[in-house]
Amino acid sequence: MGKKLYTINLDIEKNILFVKTSGVFKEEDAKVYISEFQTTVNTINPSKYKFIIDTSEQEAVETHVIDDIRFVLNQYSSAHFKEIVVINPICPISKRQIADCVNELNFKGEFVDSLKEAFK
Repeated sequence: MGKKLYTINLDIEKNILFVKTSGVFKEEDAKVYISEFQTTVNTINPSKYKFIIDTSEQEAVETHVIDDIRFVLNQYSSAHFKEIVVINPICPISKRQIADCVNELNFKGEFVDSLKEAFK
């Protein structure tokens, strides 16, 4: 694991949890992210928060990491956020990988193409 591929920002005043992912996640990156995300969520009442995840700079992952995408999408759903907004990846392969997982899991969230749309 090299450079950190994500940031997690909690805005308590606006009740927004904002996550930005970028680059190519390996399995070990995904495990660390999942742990840090869960630790952050445990400090709030998610039902009062809008969760925005910016995956616009996310690259396609290796096939064996797709299970981690499924797992994290389930984590997002099971946290019961007030609202979930996902900013689509620009990378077509990454976008397809996420879309396939979303459809398979019947994930409930809004998908947009820009930060402006996500923060509306």
